[in-house]
Amino acid sequence: MRRRAALTLSLFFSLTAHGDILTDMRAAVSQLRATKSIHVRIDVQQSRKNEGRFANQQFTGTASLDVIEDDAGLHITFPRAILERADRESREHTADPRKQTPTRSAVNDTDATEIADAVDFAGPFLRLIDTAKKISESRGVREGRAVRIVVLKLTPKLPPEATSIFSVKFTEDQMTVWLGDDNIPVAAERVQRGTAGFMFIKGSMTNRSAWTFAHVGDRLVVLRDDSAYAGSGFGQKGEGRNVQVVTVR
Repeated sequence: MRRRAALTLSLFFSLTAHGDILTDMRAAVSQLRATKSIHVRIDVQQSRKNEGRFANQQFTGTASLDVIEDDAGLHITFPRAILERADRESREHTADPRKQTPTRSAVNDTDATEIADAVDFAGPFLRLIDTAKKISESRGVREGRAVRIVVLKLTPKLPPEATSIFSVKFTEDQMTVWLGDDNIPVAAERVQRGTAGFMFIKGSMTNRSAWTFAHVGDRLVVLRDDSAYAGSGFGQKGEGRNVQVVTVR
């Protein structure tokens, strides 16, 4: 009888200890304040494909950069070889407009704030789950590591013009988070499906983002960011994918 009572109490406290997984997750991630400097290499691959009434284009571009974030701020360095390749593509495009400029496009699309987020993702992650509601929670294994799998429904606020002018509606916005025992995410994936339109013209869209994280010092670092989109409408089809891989030095 005593053993059964002890087992029941143990199970009760085990369940209540993780009773509010969102609160535990927010509390753990909010402790990662990124006070220590970090040095990383980032490799980016970008692909685009458009076809239809207005444009037909397909290319894949790559770029790499060296990043340091310290007390002085964010320092981004592009290797000379990357810049020379981008310049060569630009000259070739000027001579023949049919030639693509994939490297130049990849460099131009490099956003300093997104790079900053990659080496300090705690804030962006907390904003992602700000409106989250838990759908389910289970246990599993990811890459040989025991994890909790939390499925969330997201309801982010859209800018006024998205709903009033372009009639953007998301029929699905779901995020799956794989959590370690320390309540720090080791990976996450978000899927959005919806429609957009202007007057009588409508289109559909699907967005997918997958992140692999590492707990480095007091930072949540995105080791891999794999984002893709696909859409159709207005007589046009388009799809794209960005893969960003971070190597901590």
